[in-house]
Amino acid sequence: MTRSFFFALAIASAVTACSSNESAPSVPAAIAPLAQNAMGAAAAAPSAGANSGKVLQVQNGGGYTYAEVLTGGGKQVWIAGAQLDVKPGASVQWGDYAVMRNFEAKSLKRTFPEILFVNSWGAVGAAAVATGPHGDFPRPAPAGAAPVSESGVLKSVLNGGGYSYLEVDRGGKTVWVAAMQTPMKAGDKVQWQGDTEMSNFTAKSIGRTFDKIIFASAVAVVK
Repeated sequence: MTRSFFFALAIASAVTACSSNESAPSVPAAIAPLAQNAMGAAAAAPSAGANSGKVLQVQNGGGYTYAEVLTGGGKQVWIAGAQLDVKPGASVQWGDYAVMRNFEAKSLKRTFPEILFVNSWGAVGAAAVATGPHGDFPRPAPAGAAPVSESGVLKSVLNGGGYSYLEVDRGGKTVWVAAMQTPMKAGDKVQWQGDTEMSNFTAKSIGRTFDKIIFASAVAVVK
């Protein structure tokens, strides 16, 4: 089977579950590296160009931000990605995506004739925010709750397959965290959001199996 097959399988399975219950994860993490890499540049941060435009309207629901965007070519498209603080008039850019048709977003009580689910996106010139790098659709936070953030000091980092695998010291306890590849080095203080933990996860790109690893929806170096 080809990687493109696994990419299609991962997206189709995730979106099917999302349309019926947007809070339900559906894609096994073991498939995710194949799904992310199937489109070639999926791991790279988005760059201005074809995948960019001006936000016309925004709606949030089910852990996602849905934005109608006017591209540089004059086409209006809807995109969906990790929840983002973006307002009409802002310029955004995104990475690779899967096109879904007649997608029902139950949290918004509307159906989109066509929508692009992006693997990462953000304001032009700002850091990209990854959409579920482990392959699962994001889980919505409880009403009124702030995103859960964790932090620690980076001991080592391994990059492969578009991911950064971070060995983090949390006050004497070491944890491994995986996120979209991000420039960082040992000694940096890092902060991440997302706490989906996987056991016995094999990262084929670096030839290593982790007893336990946390998949983060976003990671950053902080002071």
